Amino acid sequence: MPDLHHTLRSTDLDFIQRVARAWKIELSAQSFQSALTELETAVQGEAALREMLEFLPEPALGAWQYLLNHQGRESWAKFTREFGELRTFGLAKRARENPDLTPVSPVEILWYRGLIGRAFLKLSNEPQEYAYIPEEFLTLQQPHPKELNLLLPRPAAESECKVVFPANDSILDDMTEVLAALRMNRTIESAMLSQKPAYRLFLTALLSQVDLIAADRLPEPEKVKDFLSLKRGEALYTLFSSWQTSRQVNDLQMLPGLIFDGNWQNDPLLPRELLLSILKLLDPSTWWSISALLAQLKTQSPDFQRPAGDYDSWFIREEKTQKHLRGFENWDKVDGALVRYLLAGPLHWLGVLDVARAEKTNLPLSFRISPIGVELLKGIPPHLNDIEKGSITVLADGTLILERDVPRTLRYQLARFCLPVEHDKAAAKYRISPESLTQASTQGLRPTQLTQLLQQAKVKNIPQSVSDSLERWETYGSEVKIESCSLLRLEKPDLLPILQKTPRIARCLAEVLNSKTILIKAGSEESLRLALAEIGLLAEVKLDKVV
Repeated sequence: MPDLHHTLRSTDLDFIQRVARAWKIELSAQSFQSALTELETAVQGEAALREMLEFLPEPALGAWQYLLNHQGRESWAKFTREFGELRTFGLAKRARENPDLTPVSPVEILWYRGLIGRAFLKLSNEPQEYAYIPEEFLTLQQPHPKELNLLLPRPAAESECKVVFPANDSILDDMTEVLAALRMNRTIESAMLSQKPAYRLFLTALLSQVDLIAADRLPEPEKVKDFLSLKRGEALYTLFSSWQTSRQVNDLQMLPGLIFDGNWQNDPLLPRELLLSILKLLDPSTWWSISALLAQLKTQSPDFQRPAGDYDSWFIREEKTQKHLRGFENWDKVDGALVRYLLAGPLHWLGVLDVARAEKTNLPLSFRISPIGVELLKGIPPHLNDIEKGSITVLADGTLILERDVPRTLRYQLARFCLPVEHDKAAAKYRISPESLTQASTQGLRPTQLTQLLQQAKVKNIPQSVSDSLERWETYGSEVKIESCSLLRLEKPDLLPILQKTPRIARCLAEVLNSKTILIKAGSEESLRLALAEIGLLAEVKLDKVV
């Protein structure tokens, strides 16, 4: 911390004299520099400080003790929010109002005794404005380290953990699905992922962080191969470690329901570091209340992610109301929401925390450190079932059913030939289709290579129909098409020449199937109905929807 000299050197002679008066010191010096030196000398020593603290009013002593318990410092915004304002006085106004004799807050009491200072200090990644205890006094008092115990939540009530969602390593399989989709330039299907809200965005950001995808969002083939070859425990540890230290993965800006405007910046590491420090102190066998943790943070350390306690410069809107969430009164909707998201989102997705809720709510209410999390928090790869030998079933209609523990390298390769259909905890379904084979061909993949992959994976009972269809596709391409269409049916064949000679009607006709049945061009149904009406023919429409 800055010492007393640096704390007081930007003041004036009048201020030094007021501080000296509070210490019951008679200054003989008449210049600022001499008075400051005389004051510094007079207040040295444990006895002088003990006497000063002995006569401090109780509220001011509480504020002083608060700083001691927080390593002798606290952000200026939070300190003044807790213990009152410090008014600004010029020399003339100070002489008239004597704020040292009529203080309005514990902060002013400490200020006019020289017991605290105010300065921008670079104690983390960027400077913040702090209230602090000058170094001489801090050394004498032997401040307590900042107690994380003050932030520990209470154990959860039984009603808060009725429905349990255990942590697992399914993020590894989901990441394989995403890599395959990106490789084939396909939309990432939410149905194929084990979690949905904000999950795809998180996965994509994490893939970039671990250098598995390039700036154009296309996978890096060699790096993907190496990652998919890792043991599951090592792969999960890689993801957790990368997220833990990443500023690229910005958890705050992934919060659902919020819109982020402007060019302001936050530090994603600060909330993670605090939460992980707390988690390391918790009993893994106990369920802990999320609401209790939020209450502790809001009371004891609300500025955990805010430089200098600034609640006004971040431009965040609530999507539902379009209201700007500025000021400390919106802490629950931004800072509290972030903590809840980190617990039930990334820390759950990465296997660190089990989460639970009550029977009649969808909101997670409690968390517990999982067996995977115990090892990750110790900084070691977790012991997982690294033997991936899940089975693959191929149905006659071209559907592939992959159990969750199919080797990730094989899953990635198969997903490049197929389209995802659905997903559950036990298995994922894909389907071979003309669309998927066409996409694969643009990557230089041939249908018979899929047959070879299935054979190499020792898939039993590959239906002959599937093998035949893949061979025919490679030779002939698409031979059969199924498509929806609209038909124009005529009661009398002699109407057809009339329709063909009417330009507005003829433009709507695609193919004459017979003298009483004509295929209509897609999307022209309503235009055709109006054109028919103009020549005196009222059409009976039997469509689910007229386009």
